[in-house]
Amino acid sequence: MSAGRLFLEALRFDFDSVDDILRRAHAALGMDVGGFIFFGARADAAARVAEEILDATDRPLWLAADLERGAGQHLRGLTTFPPPGALSHHPEALDAVRFAARTTAREARGLGLNLALAPVLDLDVEPRNPIVGTRSFGPDPERVAMLGRAWIEACQDVGVAACAKHFPGHGRTTTDSHAELPQVGASRETLEADLEPFRAVAAEVACVMSAHVAYPGLASDAAATLEPAILVDLLRRDMGFQGLVLTDALNMSGARRQEERSAPEVAALAAGCDLLLYPPALAGAIGAVERAAEESEAVAARLSESVQRSERTLARFTNPPVPAGPIRGDAASTAAAISEACVTVFGGVPPSWLSPAGPVRVATIWDDREDAARAPFGELFRDALRQAGWNVLPPGPGHPEAPIILLVASTPQAWKGTASLTLTGQAALEGVMAGGRAFPIVFGHPRILAALDRPGLCAWATEPGMEPAAARRLDALVRRTEP
Repeated sequence: MSAGRLFLEALRFDFDSVDDILRRAHAALGMDVGGFIFFGARADAAARVAEEILDATDRPLWLAADLERGAGQHLRGLTTFPPPGALSHHPEALDAVRFAARTTAREARGLGLNLALAPVLDLDVEPRNPIVGTRSFGPDPERVAMLGRAWIEACQDVGVAACAKHFPGHGRTTTDSHAELPQVGASRETLEADLEPFRAVAAEVACVMSAHVAYPGLASDAAATLEPAILVDLLRRDMGFQGLVLTDALNMSGARRQEERSAPEVAALAAGCDLLLYPPALAGAIGAVERAAEESEAVAARLSESVQRSERTLARFTNPPVPAGPIRGDAASTAAAISEACVTVFGGVPPSWLSPAGPVRVATIWDDREDAARAPFGELFRDALRQAGWNVLPPGPGHPEAPIILLVASTPQAWKGTASLTLTGQAALEGVMAGGRAFPIVFGHPRILAALDRPGLCAWATEPGMEPAAARRLDALVRRTEP
């Protein structure tokens, strides 16, 4: 039984050319990999690579991407949606979640993908958590379970496998598992709330992703990814989960910073993981598993079990043969309307000095680790306000008397290390707000806005649809309150 079948290799379109990616993909296929994960691709490039990969093999493969915020999150040119925290605030949240999941799956499947690494079922219960936040449907286990189940059902009805993450719950961490091994000191009794969403979907979700987090109250000081008491005893025996257990990315420090684990890929397989994602060195990882299987009947049995389980699950989600484009017409309008309805008002109506007659200035604070991947931050917002008839001044130092609409971007990102604004971002925010007539719109968690103790809007995320949505929401609010 080939150990390569356990691995999903990463294809980083944001780092490599399509030709380089195809060379790496063919090399990985030569190692008999189980599939690939797409990162940062244009939709047309992803379709080309998926088609060539599928043409190059006579067996089904897993083609996956992180699609928590729509297919456009990693397949640029397709549709993006507000993050789960925002969808949970939609006045018709269940319908919005189902539409988002259905559209995400349809677009991904149209390019050849059959695995959505979503939804997040972690609880948003720790304000200091640097990596969950708006990615969660919220702090209430019942609501997270309800919305998570709706997302999974809608996604899988279209023919794309869903993946509930990060088991047994990443919501209580105060550090980022990309950078270190977090430890959650909560008791088993407290952690029952975190487990509830996963229990609710265990019978239907195709995949569950493990957390690179330690839970002494459940098992030991080892990451859940490496802990059979969590993946076998709790997830499979207690919850009855029959699907695939996926690791989180194995290049993350949370999976590798344990000196006794020289080969975390082997330890993850032995602990109950079926698919091993994004190893830092594919050939070395495959070799480590093959050597372990030769030396241990138990590892060889786990290898055979996981490959067979993957093949059975793949049979339910075969790769589609014909690419399709992004949604159009009424569906695109619905996606835009969902984004606008998710923009949340805090602290009352906008102040009376904010008027379409203007002039107004639009200032921006980009407090994220990664640069904006699409249009410069604020450009889409300014365009949408101008289209709505606002007198928006061009960027620059002129008209210091004009009121400011301040856009603040601060979202959960790997290796960012903080859930709040950085010191630089906080200083910039305080400097602008101290000037008097400034109206904040936060593209991040509403806790950032709540700390300002003044009226503002929460637009939740920096996906392209959220800037026009925030502009339309602001325009509607201001015009509604004009004398």
